[in-house]
Amino acid sequence: RRPPRSTRKESSAASDVYKRQVSTVLAMLGLIFVHQNIFALPKGANFSVSMKPASGGMSGAAFAMPQEVSAAVFGNPATLTQFPGTQFGLGASILKIKLENTQTGAGGTNLSDSAADNYVIPDAAFSRQIGESWVIGAGIQVGAGLGADFRDDPVRVGAVPGTELPFNSELLSFNANLSTAKQITPSLSIGAAATVGFGLLQIGTVGQSGPDIPTGQFGGTTSSVHDTGVRFSLGITQQVSDNIILSALYKSKLKYEFTDVTFTSVAPKGLQTLTVEQPAEYVLGAAMNLSPSWLIEIDIMRNLWSGASTYEDIYKDQTAFVLGTQYKLGDWSFRLGYSHQSDQFRDEPNKSINSLHGIGTIPLPFIDNDLIKIVQTASTPVVSSDSVSLGIGYDIAPSTRIDAFGAYSFKESLTRNTPNVDAALGLPVSSSYRTDVTLWVIGVGVNFKY
Repeated sequence: RRPPRSTRKESSAASDVYKRQVSTVLAMLGLIFVHQNIFALPKGANFSVSMKPASGGMSGAAFAMPQEVSAAVFGNPATLTQFPGTQFGLGASILKIKLENTQTGAGGTNLSDSAADNYVIPDAAFSRQIGESWVIGAGIQVGAGLGADFRDDPVRVGAVPGTELPFNSELLSFNANLSTAKQITPSLSIGAAATVGFGLLQIGTVGQSGPDIPTGQFGGTTSSVHDTGVRFSLGITQQVSDNIILSALYKSKLKYEFTDVTFTSVAPKGLQTLTVEQPAEYVLGAAMNLSPSWLIEIDIMRNLWSGASTYEDIYKDQTAFVLGTQYKLGDWSFRLGYSHQSDQFRDEPNKSINSLHGIGTIPLPFIDNDLIKIVQTASTPVVSSDSVSLGIGYDIAPSTRIDAFGAYSFKESLTRNTPNVDAALGLPVSSSYRTDVTLWVIGVGVNFKY
């Protein structure tokens, strides 16, 4: 028997609400997904100097006494005075990521694997000594970025078939630096750097969210937007004894405004701009030569996520501790590193995202921050608390050295329970979303000095 007309109307209305809310999840997954990924690497904030051929072997401990010119150009510019004459470095790293998202709820358990599992990170820099006290440097690198691809293995809301989210998102930030340093006294150096960033953001979904559920105004498409931004760095080094150097560094925020990145029909109707800022950073470092052959460096970094647009809605300020060592034996250099960083996720994220007031037909804020919690786990949110690295260098000539390194970040997980969102979707209130991430990187490069 067919149900009464009133029952059919109620069922249709509930279905419309269900479709609208699934569309919202799709849109917000696409938007926030990239911004969870942009700096999610072993240092929490960005690639920093941890992806460079020599510094990578020391887990990025290179803010007081770097072992390659690129780490000075993109790290603490005051350390450029440690590179006399003319020096040049060229390298590249390969980053491999394994990202799995497990959804548990009304539909049982579903496991989704991201297909965005490898990235190439190029790096190049040079420096030139001018007179006895000035050094200038310049370089290009990939400063930040990651992404994920769930087109072939969609994430399911509550693990329910028919609620697949086939999203694909990516953000890359290319940096060009111009740095300069001056040796004030034999033991004191200061430096400054200007960075021009070029950001590329792609967000969207591919196909439908399910066989009978439309993805709405934002679904079935991808968009690509770019912008440029600038930042500056100020650094200082002080040699306090024959064997010890102390350093301090400040980096300003790097701001991108991705114009017309998404549309809403919520008043005021139209295309919206999303502002994303790489956070400001403070770094304190100390390097010690235990012997002419043995170097140890310790760096402490503070990433100010709470003052960075978009990230402040999801992240909290974070501290990272980095320890690296190098031992020279003849023409060989052996390196070892370890890094540990605090959790950067807010336990209770905000209910909206930056200045966005709507996604498609859905106003923001919407329901509560349970929706954001789904997004936290469906992207690449997890930055491993601990990572280790190994490196090796060989002087193939007095003016030429080749370096290689490998690093591994231990498996880390993030779980979020979302009872309110699932209740609103008409699903049981016991759904959970968990992300498991591991990553490793290898790199090689060559350095010249004249």
